[in-house]
Amino acid sequence: METVSKSIKEMFHEHTSRIVEQTAEKFRLYPKNIIWLILFLSYNVLIQGVADVIIKIAGFTPWFEPLLLRVDFLFLTAISVLMGYQALRGMRRRELDVTRNSIAVGLLVEAGLVTSDILHLMEYSATNPNLIYIRSPFIVFTTINFFILVYIAIHFKLFRDKNNKFIIA
Repeated sequence: METVSKSIKEMFHEHTSRIVEQTAEKFRLYPKNIIWLILFLSYNVLIQGVADVIIKIAGFTPWFEPLLLRVDFLFLTAISVLMGYQALRGMRRRELDVTRNSIAVGLLVEAGLVTSDILHLMEYSATNPNLIYIRSPFIVFTTINFFILVYIAIHFKLFRDKNNKFIIA
């Protein structure tokens, strides 16, 4: 188990070092903190997506209480994971998509995931007291993702026009 953990750490370090240390002309436009935040967000959504699948599969075993199938939540999770995967692929090509559209979709997806989890907890935590322990980490990390996207939007002034007025469309 220790060797697996060590090899995962080495792979993560090698991957992240390669992404951040190599600087192509396109990549120099972005501050390192933005790159690290996008990297954290991308890995975060991938890990959460895998964890959601594991939790759903565990519900089919006799050791875990089955969780309600939430199709809307699964689609939002799939979109979030796809966006995280695409961000990592873009980083490998030394390109980042921090356009208004991609950030707006990301904000909507992450807000939808948090809202869905909170509403689910409010409705079903009385019948499944372990639900709060299962979903709380997801709520916390998804909220962090949301605020990372807000920070990126503010940093790049994505929702401001040339006169610095707030715009949505």
